[in-house]
Amino acid sequence: MNVLLTGADGFIGKHLAGALRDAGHTVVAARRGTAESSADVRVDFTRDLSVRDWMPKLAGVDAVINAVGIVRENGAQSFEHVHKRAPQALFAACVAAGVRRVVQISALGAERGLSPYFLSKRAADDYLATLPLDWTIVRPGLVYGSDGAGAQLFTALASMPLIPLPGRGDQRVQPIHIEDLTNALVRLLTGREFLRARIDLVGAQVLTLRELFAELRSAMSKGPPHFLPIPVPLMRGNAHLAVLLLDVGNTGDPVATLQLLGRLPRPVARFIER
Repeated sequence: MNVLLTGADGFIGKHLAGALRDAGHTVVAARRGTAESSADVRVDFTRDLSVRDWMPKLAGVDAVINAVGIVRENGAQSFEHVHKRAPQALFAACVAAGVRRVVQISALGAERGLSPYFLSKRAADDYLATLPLDWTIVRPGLVYGSDGAGAQLFTALASMPLIPLPGRGDQRVQPIHIEDLTNALVRLLTGREFLRARIDLVGAQVLTLRELFAELRSAMSKGPPHFLPIPVPLMRGNAHLAVLLLDVGNTGDPVATLQLLGRLPRPVARFIER
């Protein structure tokens, strides 16, 4: 299958591209920068905002996975453009070009969050759901991988002698390892399960933030954690943490994950390789 993958340079996108190729698919990587192969296409989610912009990029494509996402706005890279208008144009172009299979990687909490981040994600999700396509909207939980910025932050915090916590650290998370996420996405792409459905891809463990740090610290063979509670308003300067943990929580239904993987996802205790 020829798969157009947007966000191929991102954390999830890079791992997903490798998993797709390992499964025998051809990846058409949609990149902002220089193409790495003849199959790559140039895209700009701040400018490719019409069906006409996307049609040439869909030539020979069998399926589309949209893995583009930002957690902070920066100049022209706005939530309105990157999460909403460009994806909506891409989805409409799939209808026009006859590309039926579309997987939209959204965000856990997009169905209820009220921040611009979540509202823009939900707008693209809701638009896709109106189209005559074999779509699936995927809402990943907190994704952990050694090369991910979020994982590096959490690991660094967990290793500190005194770990800062937003409030009491009772925000609930359900982290999934990047390998489990990408394996589930590859199986989702070609299966007939979950067509025209919104699903959560999350780990099997529901942990408080305090418990997550303790698990990571144990996996690093460090001593018992000590915490420094910090008032939640002071933590909201970190937009990524606010989006994931402070606004709507970060838990979901693991049923789809279990069905796609055919097993339990990796526990947090095995996130860190020793």
